[in-house]
Amino acid sequence: MSLYQPFYNGKIGVVDLTTQSTYTVDLPGDALREHIGGASMNAWLLSEYESDSLILGTGPLTGSFAPASAILVGTFRSPDFEHLCHVPFMLRSGPEMKFSGVDYLIIRGASKEPCAVSVTRGQVHVFSLPDSPGQPVPELLHLLKQRVPGFRASIVTGPAADGSSPYASASIDSHGSPDKSGFAARMADKNLKAILFNGIQGLPFREDHPALAKAVEKMLQSSGASGSKGFASVVKRLEDGGEAAGALRGKLGRNRACYHCPCPCMTYASLKKSGADKEKDGLLMMDHSGWVALSRKSEDALPLLQRCLELGLDPCAAGNGLREDRSLREALKTIESLTAAGAAIDENDYPSAPGIESRIYRLFGGGITPLLTGNAWTNRVAAAMILGICPVFIQIAGRLDRSDLLRFLSSDAEEIKALVERIDGEIEMLLEGKIPEQGQG
Repeated sequence: MSLYQPFYNGKIGVVDLTTQSTYTVDLPGDALREHIGGASMNAWLLSEYESDSLILGTGPLTGSFAPASAILVGTFRSPDFEHLCHVPFMLRSGPEMKFSGVDYLIIRGASKEPCAVSVTRGQVHVFSLPDSPGQPVPELLHLLKQRVPGFRASIVTGPAADGSSPYASASIDSHGSPDKSGFAARMADKNLKAILFNGIQGLPFREDHPALAKAVEKMLQSSGASGSKGFASVVKRLEDGGEAAGALRGKLGRNRACYHCPCPCMTYASLKKSGADKEKDGLLMMDHSGWVALSRKSEDALPLLQRCLELGLDPCAAGNGLREDRSLREALKTIESLTAAGAAIDENDYPSAPGIESRIYRLFGGGITPLLTGNAWTNRVAAAMILGICPVFIQIAGRLDRSDLLRFLSSDAEEIKALVERIDGEIEMLLEGKIPEQGQG
């Protein structure tokens, strides 16, 4: 079975920031026969280019009718750990890249001045942002909208990356991300402030996809997985999550889901801005573990979270760096101090999650909400990152197995069985955390 069509455009975008040049190449069909996509294809592509390259890739199901088919995976050699890391970028990141006309994006070299990369209509462009260093994320996004009007999704960095903070975190638009392993630091090394996508095209997925999607939703409803929705319902399932969820009582508004996700796990929170008469429904709660870490240390966790997002700073690091007896002003000063190079917190095993080996947790970005533990977490998350499915959703949807997802790729039982075996092999390769040898399939 060929996964080349209709699940991919068949294009790889390549950027050389050193020379400010870009080009596209065909996605090799022989590589797809060895690596289904997403994180596993990213790792293979990294073996074909310099080890300090950034690889952004979609899975075969990214942008399809499969549930939560939202994921774009960023793969890189971590500056902090001696292995590869794979960070999932959610919401509409993956579909917007795929619908912009490329399936994978390779970013090489480093720019002499701050810059951004944009992808649209199958073309990749680089442009300078000389006046961007030190700008909070919302201000940077405002500048980008003036320079590149019309982009529909973005991955950006903030002052924490500009300051070479070890706790910098790349942000999906202005909402943060699961990046706790150094993707933002790699962007900063390249003087890359933003990656923009304008997905104005689409792909002709199979005609039975809508019916398959409805069948999956019906299964989720019957299992109760889609009955508990919103940010707080997920937070409650985490260690110390009950109190963290309670801290949001009366402050949450409408829920939000990733692309084609039937189980929204994000919620907008109301936060009164300084000088405003009314609260504004504008702070998207996405980082479940980050919220637990912040709310455990401060009653003023919402404004602290907002400041973390403005600075492009990991909320878990901020929570771990706070003391309970600090006022809001002192807590904000502490958060500001974490944006500098050499910032330090008293923490022995960061990032980590209960019941999951620290190395494995870091390997998949260090910030994917741990609703499962051990091999159950690892196998589901890794498969999701290969196929292009949200790794949080795949944990919520307990009854959904790989075969249910693979039916979106093939209707043949033997092909599905073969794909399951291939995914097992690719997961094993990913867990090694190494760049595959050149030419290795």
